[in-house]
Amino acid sequence: MRPQGFPATCRLKKRREFLFVQGKGKKIHLRHFLVFVTQRRGPHSRGPLSLESAEAPPTRIGITVTRKIGNAVARNRIKRLIREGFRRRRRDFAPGLDIVWVAKRGASAIHYSDVLVEMDDLLRRVGAGDRR
Repeated sequence: MRPQGFPATCRLKKRREFLFVQGKGKKIHLRHFLVFVTQRRGPHSRGPLSLESAEAPPTRIGITVTRKIGNAVARNRIKRLIREGFRRRRRDFAPGLDIVWVAKRGASAIHYSDVLVEMDDLLRRVGAGDRR
């Protein structure tokens, strides 16, 4: 069984990373989320990342849940559900993507199964990578 952790290399952490993905990424409307997806740029290039490199970088995810959604408990629950769904499905995504999930108002009542359905819908729209 291969490890399914969620290392720091799979997370968007800086505000400028979130803003770049939200400004330049493809916007995808799901039932409970608005998702922005973009191909990550290389560290020393201005063009898109070359996927022919020896080792493609992992897909990274960022999650935004505003105070309009609910209290801190509800917001953290939504983030945990998305992280867990991504953790289990991250190898299904093409490598080198940056993805930002923004919760819509109805997301406070979401269940884990709903997150998986929306994750599958996103995979169909974005295109899946190789399953390893």
